[in-house]
Amino acid sequence: MAPFRLKSLPLALALLFGILTCILAAPTAAAADPSPSADVDLICHTDNPQDCYPRVFQPTDEFQIVHDDQELPHGLHVRLNVWTGKKEAKINVPDESDPALEGLPVDQAVLVVDPEQPETPPIPKGAPAYDAVGKIKEPEGDYVGKPFFEALKLLRSGVTDGGKEFDDALAGMEELSHDIYYGLKVTEEPAVLKSLFCIMVDRDVPFTPGVTPRDQQAAAILGSALQNNAAALKEVTKEWPHLMEATCPKTNKPLREGFYSTFIPNDVPSPTNNKILASKVKARVGAINGLLKSDIIRQDFLDNDGMRRLLELLTVDVKEWAPAHRKVGQLVLDTFLDEDMGAKLGQWPRTARATDAECRVRETQTDEGCWDYHVARIMKANKRDSSHWSRDLNDRLAALRKSGKIPPRVEL
Repeated sequence: MAPFRLKSLPLALALLFGILTCILAAPTAAAADPSPSADVDLICHTDNPQDCYPRVFQPTDEFQIVHDDQELPHGLHVRLNVWTGKKEAKINVPDESDPALEGLPVDQAVLVVDPEQPETPPIPKGAPAYDAVGKIKEPEGDYVGKPFFEALKLLRSGVTDGGKEFDDALAGMEELSHDIYYGLKVTEEPAVLKSLFCIMVDRDVPFTPGVTPRDQQAAAILGSALQNNAAALKEVTKEWPHLMEATCPKTNKPLREGFYSTFIPNDVPSPTNNKILASKVKARVGAINGLLKSDIIRQDFLDNDGMRRLLELLTVDVKEWAPAHRKVGQLVLDTFLDEDMGAKLGQWPRTARATDAECRVRETQTDEGCWDYHVARIMKANKRDSSHWSRDLNDRLAALRKSGKIPPRVEL
């Protein structure tokens, strides 16, 4: 029996060693298993559990692919695999060298960066002053502008009255004068300007049914030419003193006298004529609005009672005049009260507010101090309209008076 026991002992030891090896290898295999634990927050795009992966990336000592929707902890070594285009990460080891880069040449050249050039080159010495207007290009093809140049020719010759041909020429001119090129053409010739202004201030223009009155056409042409056209306004400003002293051939009176006279006719017009007259007034106010963008013309307008003439329009209590009233209100806001629209506060009003009693009397109802009264009256009549122009004008005028940003009293 003894020999048998000696032979079986090594076999038993080998069996025991094998069992212990399996037991010890089990935890290692479990640790190496990449499948996520049940306690880890997982991201699953399919029903197959094998496709799930942890929401927070779990790094090891080897680079692993990082999914686009995984969260990366701080302090990892992250790289982009240029062959696969995928992002990879692992535990960061300071001063670790990448074996993939071993043997590659290292460029130790110094990179010299040129100093940043200024956005605008320096202005050469003796260069002419910069003109913000710039060069205005002539439109290609002149066939479109033929009616415009026909009107220009007639106005240049001093014609302020004529038949259907003249009316058609003015209509063609109005259609193109809003263009920056044609607008400048309207204003760069003093003779043309004089004719247009004389037509605009003519109070005896004949009315032909179905045809826009010539004074309205002239005002519309000037208003369109000056709208957003700094070059055109510059030309009118340059000519303004001579223009106001020029004599209109039809009246044989200085243009200044007609320009600063009342807009309102002496007789009470019929309802039909009221609508026509209101359209004329609206066009003329539009032209004045463009002119007042000039500091020189605006000062001349204030010095010659121009604001009284505008206030006269608000005293006409006729519904057909509502669009003209709105145009007046917008002019006052944009020119004197609303800084966002380019107004310069403190230029107007130039007198203290008048009493309501003074503003109800015919002789004094258009004094400059009565603007507050008439605007408030119109606002009250339109109290159901919260967006009515009079509300904004009333509030801004009251705020300006309260602020004290008005010049000392000026006797007009």
